[in-house]
Amino acid sequence: MSDSPADELRHLLFFVGAWEGEGAFEATEFTPAFSQPVVRVEGSFRLGGRWLEQRFTWIEQSDSGGLRISEGLRLWGYDRGRGLFVSEWFDSMGRRGTVTSPGWRGDELVTDTVISHGERRIQAREVFTRLGENGWRHTAEMDFGRGWVPTDEQTFRRL
Repeated sequence: MSDSPADELRHLLFFVGAWEGEGAFEATEFTPAFSQPVVRVEGSFRLGGRWLEQRFTWIEQSDSGGLRISEGLRLWGYDRGRGLFVSEWFDSMGRRGTVTSPGWRGDELVTDTVISHGERRIQAREVFTRLGENGWRHTAEMDFGRGWVPTDEQTFRRL
């Protein structure tokens, strides 16, 4: 059973519930290009309402050319001392993302992200855009040392 959100986390109530969408990743030195014909997200408040947990599941092409199911976990919290939303991302490819954001500006929530994969650390930016009450889009770009390049985009609808 999910707890109700604490304080500033009420600003993330939009992400609670079941979502389904699709998307794609561009080919980069970090990942090959692949489409995501189905992405599912479940969001709920946990641990006394102090964290928003999002669980992601998607299908993608594996390194061997077959299909695999991949998973990700994102935890959102709020750092009162810094006045920022904070998030950690973990996925089944071994990547971890450390995220900060000042929060929603209108219908956009923009993050500064550092992605860790093995010994690599890559700067990224993510933009979450509300599309009315029942949809959102996620876009990301990364800097591999030569400037920002778009890397992925997904669009979701509330189930």
